[in-house]
Amino acid sequence: MTDAPTPDRPGKVAVIVLGMHRSGTSSLAGMLDGLGCRGPATLMPASDTNAAGYYESLPVFRLNDAILTALGSRWDDWRPLRPDVHLSPRLAEFHDKARAVIEAEYGDGSLIYLKDPRISMLLPFWRRVLETAGYRCVHLHTHRSPSEIAKSLQRRDEIDPGMSLLAWLSQVLQAERHSRGQVRHFTSYEMLLRDPAAVAMAAETAFGFPWPRPVEDGAGRVNRALRHHDDGARAVLEDAHVPGLIRQTLEILERWAAQGEQAADHAQLDDIAAAFDEAEGLFAGAMQALHSRSAQLPPTRAREEALKAEKAVLDARLTQVIKDKAMLDEHLTQITQAREEALRNRDAARQAQAEAEAHQARQLQELDMLTDRLIDRDAALAAIRRDTLAVTNRATQLEQQRDAARQQLEQSRNEIKVLRGKLEVQRQEFLSSTSWRVSAPVRALGRLVRRR
Repeated sequence: MTDAPTPDRPGKVAVIVLGMHRSGTSSLAGMLDGLGCRGPATLMPASDTNAAGYYESLPVFRLNDAILTALGSRWDDWRPLRPDVHLSPRLAEFHDKARAVIEAEYGDGSLIYLKDPRISMLLPFWRRVLETAGYRCVHLHTHRSPSEIAKSLQRRDEIDPGMSLLAWLSQVLQAERHSRGQVRHFTSYEMLLRDPAAVAMAAETAFGFPWPRPVEDGAGRVNRALRHHDDGARAVLEDAHVPGLIRQTLEILERWAAQGEQAADHAQLDDIAAAFDEAEGLFAGAMQALHSRSAQLPPTRAREEALKAEKAVLDARLTQVIKDKAMLDEHLTQITQAREEALRNRDAARQAQAEAEAHQARQLQELDMLTDRLIDRDAALAAIRRDTLAVTNRATQLEQQRDAARQQLEQSRNEIKVLRGKLEVQRQEFLSSTSWRVSAPVRALGRLVRRR
């Protein structure tokens, strides 16, 4: 169950590309991819006949082949499938497989494109699968000159041009009938090559939502150099040898591509389809016998196409393996170079470590020497401190002794001064005494005698 789309939330959309083989459906799908639509996860690889790639899911291609085989048909069958064949219980077994393929190939993509020319024959089946998965389907039709398609299929698959013309008419009529009344837009291979940007803008208008990327991005995906046959639709319309039913159908498709779909043409297309179905009854038996006889000639075209696809896948895998091997070889070379660089760095680191250890040993030795010197210095300082203390103590003692001597000297001086005072007193007393005065003439005579 999915939420209903609103103007602000448009819901999931699947763009279904419809067109006969070699009609430019791959180029159209490539344009959608460039416009931002999500493509399948498992792309069918490019080939010599489609160098730009198919933009087609390989699992979807294989499943469609299996469905057509179960219905007794094939990719280039000109006989239309019954309009109500999608309601057959025979297809029930493929519905869950198809749903699983869509989930695996597109994941949670909200805008996807689905392309395989076989879908023109199986459109009701795939629309039911997509709607069950929550997608709203829009349809992008393309056509190409049937004579160009016939030449391309003759060159690629050796299919008779007359059979290709029948297949072209059958498949474009089925695609138109099964998408009538749905959201759809018609273009052509010639218009896509001439102006891909205009095709993108016209489809955008018809579908009613904008592309995620600018139209120039999608137009840049269209390679105009890949066209190998260029007869043009006008040449077919003017060629009286081309069956009228084909020319009438081509004329309508050309007009719709240029001017838009016109409901007045639906009745003519229904008449063409009825006439084609009636004509089929005239030679269906003979053609069935021819198909049965062709089926007995191995290998069958379907098997050839499957083998070609398998070969393309294997070639792509081989190319990828070669690329992976080259990448691994380059990676191995880088790893080897990185290993050698790591070894060189390791050796350099080891050498640096050895030098650092030697330097550290030298530093430790120097540290030991400095430590010894410090110990000796500390011992010398301790002795000096002891001597200094002793000298200081001795100086203190001497200072004390000096102070004591000074005190004694001062005391002696004081005592001498006292004694001198006493002596001076005694002298004065003696000089003033009577005996000193009486003996004065005797002392004078004595001095006279001594002079003589």
